[in-house]
Amino acid sequence: MQLPCVMEHHSNAVIADSVATFKQRSKWRGESMNVFIVEDSEVVREHMESMLSAIPGVEVVGYAADELGAIERINALLPDVVTLDISLQPGSGIRVLENIKKQHPSIKVIVLTNYTDEFYANGCKRAGADCFFDKTFQFSRVRSALWSWIHADQMGNKSAVLREPEK
Repeated sequence: MQLPCVMEHHSNAVIADSVATFKQRSKWRGESMNVFIVEDSEVVREHMESMLSAIPGVEVVGYAADELGAIERINALLPDVVTLDISLQPGSGIRVLENIKKQHPSIKVIVLTNYTDEFYANGCKRAGADCFFDKTFQFSRVRSALWSWIHADQMGNKSAVLREPEK
């Protein structure tokens, strides 16, 4: 089961063309969309940071590898978007998700995990995840989700039009 998210593929050039308007009309607090990464694997975290930092209009503002560190830093930084693994050592990404949506419901949360069965997908949906992706096969879709939110914002659409991802 997937949560709805736009799954269009866009080059960095297409995204860059959208950034000028995005910066003029942005609902995000700064000129960039601030993204926080919650991932306990250093290799995956570094890959995610590299991928996201290459997107015009996106700035990685921090990361955490465990539940308590994530909650503390997210509450302090108030990012626009959080990418979240649900399996954290120590802790639970689902508890992080619940905390984010309770304390800061406007923060977008993209769950990126290897635990993709319906039990976890439904739990994340109930907790308020905006997107749910398989880390192994859908890693690059995080980029598309961010682009869709930037694009929806520049078009004046405060709640992005989302659709079911391609299978």
